[in-house]
Amino acid sequence: MKKLPRHIEEKFYDTIFGTVALEEFESWVYSDKEIETILSEDEYLELISFNYKKNGAKYELVNLLTDRYIDLAEYEKWRMLNLLYAAKNKDEKLPDILRQFYDLYCKGYAFLNDLGLGYGLTVEVPPSNYKAETWEEISETEKLELIGSFYPQLQSDIERAITWIENGKIILSGKTDEIGHYEYEDLRTEEERKSTVWTEVESDNKSGWSVKESNLKILNEEKRPTTMHKNYGGDTADLNSKTTLSFWSKFKSLWH
Repeated sequence: MKKLPRHIEEKFYDTIFGTVALEEFESWVYSDKEIETILSEDEYLELISFNYKKNGAKYELVNLLTDRYIDLAEYEKWRMLNLLYAAKNKDEKLPDILRQFYDLYCKGYAFLNDLGLGYGLTVEVPPSNYKAETWEEISETEKLELIGSFYPQLQSDIERAITWIENGKIILSGKTDEIGHYEYEDLRTEEERKSTVWTEVESDNKSGWSVKESNLKILNEEKRPTTMHKNYGGDTADLNSKTTLSFWSKFKSLWH
């Protein structure tokens, strides 16, 4: 497989996963002079002569790019580690990165339960004492206070996720299933899978539902469970964020 500069790989990867539209990729291939010098004459000719307008063009292009240029697993590992190391830097990008972790959690990366569903969702939907529905609606002082409340635990959780990926406990494939969820292999032990953010406070073995309370100080001040969890034979689903004790009591009555 031909090794390309990382920024070229990024363009190919974003096209594969739809961040870059087919029309944009086509225009880039025609206009970018660097790609012409990096690829062989035959490879470049193949891309500029490709029929981007025909039916099934996206499917054929994805196959072409993944067969010849992109190792999806290698690229996805690089992408995730980049995000994690950027989060570890604790700079102005951190809130957006935490929200990306929540998005990635929702798209199949369940190993980001703590980083995404814990910290990311708390940024996405601030605690009720901030009297705001979104991150953008709270003040700069409140933003600093909210992010600051995550430490030092957040740093430890970021480092833990980095270790999983670097040590091969989480093996990313870079592929998605039929509903667009990212696929990966999880080789962590039961102890390594234990959450540092969530503590189970009640469960029902018959139904598979449990309620978990956040260990984050800023959420504990609200004195409420923050996620309801359903075990589907190894797969999980969560109802999260604004779950209340009263709702949990009503839900629990359905078991009996």
